[in-house]
Amino acid sequence: MEQLVQHFMDRYLSREEIAYRLPVSMPISQFWPVMEEARKKAAISLPLKAQNGQPFWFVINKTIEAQCDAVAEIARRSFVFDELSEQIMEEATIDEAVWSSVIEGAFTSKADAARIIRQDKTPTNKSEQMVKNNYQALLYVLDHLEDPITAQTLIDIARIVTHEASDETVEGFRTIPVYVTGREGVVYTPPEADAVPTMMADLIAFIAESELHPLLKACIAHFYIVYVHPFTDGNGRTARALSYMMLLRTGYDFFRYFSISGLIAEERSRYYKSMRQVETSGNDMTYFIDYYSAMLSRSVNRMKEHLLGHVLTENRIKTLEATGRLNDRQIRGARWLLEGKPRQVTVDAWKKKFRTAMETARQDLLLLCEEGLLERKLEGRKAVFTIRHEE
Repeated sequence: MEQLVQHFMDRYLSREEIAYRLPVSMPISQFWPVMEEARKKAAISLPLKAQNGQPFWFVINKTIEAQCDAVAEIARRSFVFDELSEQIMEEATIDEAVWSSVIEGAFTSKADAARIIRQDKTPTNKSEQMVKNNYQALLYVLDHLEDPITAQTLIDIARIVTHEASDETVEGFRTIPVYVTGREGVVYTPPEADAVPTMMADLIAFIAESELHPLLKACIAHFYIVYVHPFTDGNGRTARALSYMMLLRTGYDFFRYFSISGLIAEERSRYYKSMRQVETSGNDMTYFIDYYSAMLSRSVNRMKEHLLGHVLTENRIKTLEATGRLNDRQIRGARWLLEGKPRQVTVDAWKKKFRTAMETARQDLLLLCEEGLLERKLEGRKAVFTIRHEE
């Protein structure tokens, strides 16, 4: 029994999910009360109340601890962020604006979003307006990182994300009932409107005063905004912008280099499932914190690989440029290969890509071999040039 309890403490599953994983000799009706008692004994109570008037609570298990530590480990490392360009940050901000809109059912390609944002174009539909709004909200967040987070901060973000993309203009917290609907009808009824100001005051105080780890606070604040639904529209986008703001404010600058919402959009079902589990498990927020910290950890790993690849690419390009032997076309070709588009090339493919004569293409590739970037191999009678990995 003790081993099973510890296993399902670390792998935080619901009663229904645990039931079919138990040994045949252990009925869920016997195991679950013991499991619940162990979880509540290890719980941390929050100063945030649910609709039943009871506080939310959560458990820091080994899984959540490892996931948060994976994120914090990046902050402890001397990663070379100063070598990254402003363009990468701008592209990541556009990505975040697009994916946060996709989660809400909008769709705009990154290319269209970049055009609208960079050229300050007028959106032609609701999806484009939502993306532009999200981008403006992220700029607001970046401009107010040094300011305290207040109720007005949340209202400002909500007003920006809903601007001309909603039937109502956000002037404050909602004063009417709202309902969350799905294909099956109403799936969640948020708290009554008259409870919202107090619940939001509790959240603002929690953000300012709690000494919990910043990653846990960002997870909790994200959930609570969605749970309370303080606005008639834009609650999910406001929650994501707020958690993004909280992460940046507490020193996790590397979140500026990739989109958090991109991974949420890929696994929306898990995102919403974790929220439902909190609502049906007696105010146990562990389910959402487990999901969200895991998502942040996966996002950080992606970011680390992407940025490390970018830094290594830039370093190799600088080395090639320093020789003075390569012309502009050859440098552009080196970057094209290093960025993985593709990782190998034939003379014919180079000729078509850069519109050169066959002999010119061959000489370009042989020069890149001499400079140590490529290595030449024969596949049958065809020469294939592949990126040479640095040792």
